[in-house]
Amino acid sequence: MKKVFVLALAAMMALVSCHKEPKNNDDPKDTTPEVKTCAEYLVLHMPLEAADNAVKVGEGFTFANKVGSADFGTGYIGNGYVNTAGNNSEAYLKFNLAASNALNKLTDVTITLWAKNIEEYQKGAFFSVNGKHFDTQDWPSLVVMFDNKNTVKDEEGNDTGVKTQQINGRMMFKNAEGNETNMWLDTWDPAFAKYNAWFQLAFTYEAATGAWSLYVDGVKVKDAEYGDKMAWGGCVPADANAFYLGGWASLIEKYQGGQDWMSYFAGSIDELRIYNKVLTEAEVQALRKEEAAIALL
Repeated sequence: MKKVFVLALAAMMALVSCHKEPKNNDDPKDTTPEVKTCAEYLVLHMPLEAADNAVKVGEGFTFANKVGSADFGTGYIGNGYVNTAGNNSEAYLKFNLAASNALNKLTDVTITLWAKNIEEYQKGAFFSVNGKHFDTQDWPSLVVMFDNKNTVKDEEGNDTGVKTQQINGRMMFKNAEGNETNMWLDTWDPAFAKYNAWFQLAFTYEAATGAWSLYVDGVKVKDAEYGDKMAWGGCVPADANAFYLGGWASLIEKYQGGQDWMSYFAGSIDELRIYNKVLTEAEVQALRKEEAAIALL
């Protein structure tokens, strides 16, 4: 009876979304129910079940290898990315990028994923994309990350342990010339203070207006308009050839030792989805509820 109710809920939530039929997938390796919310616009889906089923939808994405303690373990739905070794131990999943891929054709975009932070490791990259500018610049073409929390300092500059701000969720990218767009999605909102529990992160960007929004568990925690409007795909150069889940491209490819903010992600990541559409708030919430319903099966 419980499963019948959950499936009915998932179907009902999908109806409030894009009203388009999802793509069929007959892969016998994956019997998980298809997510219907805005499936017509899905260009990348990483269910991260295993090496041979890490990417389900995604032109130009192929699994390459896993490094260090990064592995496929218990995820939000089925399996997912897991790293419990900490931020400074090299750990990531590498995916090869073809010259033509799902990212370098985007204009409008929505990125969603599920994550679970380990409280003592409150920093690290969810994912990053390399680029052609590492010879002169430190930042990868695209990175979605968590930064450190802040604490009150005493008169000598030492941390007292008293929290003033919570997790700083960031995303930044560069334009085709390699110039930083300075599009920081900083938010010290308490909504990011989630540890040892799964939550959904969603980001939307509209190229025509420069407007972007950041959601945590379907709740908009920040939005703004970025001045220098750009096509999202412009931030992924044609010679970008690697996508790192859980790792910083610049740390992996350029530096032997990392800085404090340039860290591997310790915790779990699952169900990374990228759409070539700006999902509305109702659609973000519908997607979250549908995935949550499937996770209960």
